[in-house]
Amino acid sequence: MQSIASRIRRTVITSAPLLITTAILAAAMALAAPPAAAEHPGKAKKLIEYGWDVPYPDQVRKNIRNMEKMPFDGIIFRLQEWNHAFDPRPWDEAALQPQFDDLAAIEWRTFTDNFLCLYAANNWNMDWFNDEQWAGIAANLQLSAKAARIGRCVGIVFDPEPYGENPWAYAEKDADRSFADVEAQVQKRGAQFMTALQTEMPDIRLLTFFHQSLFEGLLGTPDVQERKQRLAQHPWGLLSAFWNGALQAAAPGVQIIDGYEPAYYFTASEQFFRAYHLMRQRTRTLVPPDLHVKNALQFRPGMALYMDHLLALRQPPEHYLSTFLTPEERLQWWEHNVYYALATSDEYVWCYSERMNWWQQDVPEGAEAAIRSAQQKIAEGQPLGFDLSPIIAAGSQRKAEADAAKSQQQQ
Repeated sequence: MQSIASRIRRTVITSAPLLITTAILAAAMALAAPPAAAEHPGKAKKLIEYGWDVPYPDQVRKNIRNMEKMPFDGIIFRLQEWNHAFDPRPWDEAALQPQFDDLAAIEWRTFTDNFLCLYAANNWNMDWFNDEQWAGIAANLQLSAKAARIGRCVGIVFDPEPYGENPWAYAEKDADRSFADVEAQVQKRGAQFMTALQTEMPDIRLLTFFHQSLFEGLLGTPDVQERKQRLAQHPWGLLSAFWNGALQAAAPGVQIIDGYEPAYYFTASEQFFRAYHLMRQRTRTLVPPDLHVKNALQFRPGMALYMDHLLALRQPPEHYLSTFLTPEERLQWWEHNVYYALATSDEYVWCYSERMNWWQQDVPEGAEAAIRSAQQKIAEGQPLGFDLSPIIAAGSQRKAEADAAKSQQQQ
């Protein structure tokens, strides 16, 4: 196996241009790692639930039989109180023990791929250059991974979105240091982040909602210095270095998965395929050349779904296309996106919702059936069976007419 992987490295990866084919990379990954099914029995494509209905371990333990009636392969859930990745305060392991006990007692059956969630909210003035803080952060991260291991999760979800002070913006607090210096430090912390997690879970699957694909707008910039300047001005510019550090430190069994949140808003199958190409190929621009092989072998494109957006649950309704579709058309859009998200992910798709609750059976009529229909078609290798484009075109026309009428009334 090593000789095959070495030959791939020599003849395919290191000598290839930026637009190396997806098929070759897929072959490289297949040869270099055991099939996912060998480690995690079940379907090749996994649909994972997450939303404002996110439960705590005790809720999962008590309700798991009813939860597993839903059309998912796993859930994203979280520890109560202790769920912020950049919290420098020492976590009390004894205080966590009741949640450890709940995690150990969960009787998973059909939910084979479950994740604990960590948030990047920086509410404690985390400092990338504070070694004492980061010793505490690393210890807390290790406890998070221990909880995931006890709960027999496949990994951790990391949501980098800054819900408080933004840790990824260079200009806000580090202007007294060069961007290159801060970037190097953040890359070091990304490595420390990964090392802490994989200490407890050597084969961890790290699913993130935003990865290098976040910077699509600057990937076509050929000049390295210009790209750096644009990263320095980007509100999330330091995230790229963080992920390079995490990749650099990742043990051989680790997978890093881009959950690609922008897929929330897709209206055509082509967008899913373009997103896959973006994640698998184009983002290599931001990965150091010495990590290209590792990136090819350990990085996985995923996809995202946003139920509220497609099923007319967002407010105010007049802002969103789904409001101008019939209930049947919304369900077709929903099935279309479930189908193509599964079709174009390497393994994982996460399904997000806000104004509904799967565990209280507060779900729009027909939504579950549409999921199961898409899943069955994917599992059986069948086509979707309908064309979404005329539905989107008709809905867009209705929305445009409504917007024009409203504008005219306001004049």
